[in-house]
Amino acid sequence: MRTWTSTDRRLGIWSAVAIVLISLAYIATGATWLISSSTLARARGLQPSEPYLAILEILILISTPAIVVLFAAMHAYAPADRKTLSLAAFGFALLLSGMTGAIHFLQLTVIRLTTSQAITEIFALYDPGGRLTPILATDLVAWDFFFGFALLCGAAIFRGDKLQNTIRGGMILSGALCLLGTAGAGSGNLKLQYPAIVGYAFIFPVISLLVGILFIREKPEGAPASRP
Repeated sequence: MRTWTSTDRRLGIWSAVAIVLISLAYIATGATWLISSSTLARARGLQPSEPYLAILEILILISTPAIVVLFAAMHAYAPADRKTLSLAAFGFALLLSGMTGAIHFLQLTVIRLTTSQAITEIFALYDPGGRLTPILATDLVAWDFFFGFALLCGAAIFRGDKLQNTIRGGMILSGALCLLGTAGAGSGNLKLQYPAIVGYAFIFPVISLLVGILFIREKPEGAPASRP
């Protein structure tokens, strides 16, 4: 038995749509940077140049409320016997959103506007030599570690028909790839973090789309079956 209201459903649908649109904008912005600045991209690694960096930072920042709301809706949708796991997933999503949101807000404001070389070096998200920085390590623990557990715990919510099983499998795959990416930070070889990028940047938006479709299909308790 679940308590699933029209507000839960509506917020879940719109947050899923927001995540998909923001993810598409993020991928398009990154691809545009790579195509237009291929020589610079090879020299800088994964560090985008302006104005692409600012756009990407903004997109990450505005994605965090949508992620929190989507996981909150998943918790509301979860059956009673899976509420502990859905609440854990929501908690891990909060950790992800709070940590990465703070990091990218700092990057957009203090770091971007400062004239202090010392502050820039201390709070650098990207190292010119490709080495791990403290800020990047913090961001990676958010996206790889906490989000990985959010996805794995959230996978337990969905069980039943083909759509729900597909969502469950996608969340398990995405979560496992995120956790696998922690090897990049642990070893200092950031190429080992690439599986996590596939998990949260490419698979998770597809999962969000499927969750949105599921929520469109699942009517709130007591609602007539004819209205989406």
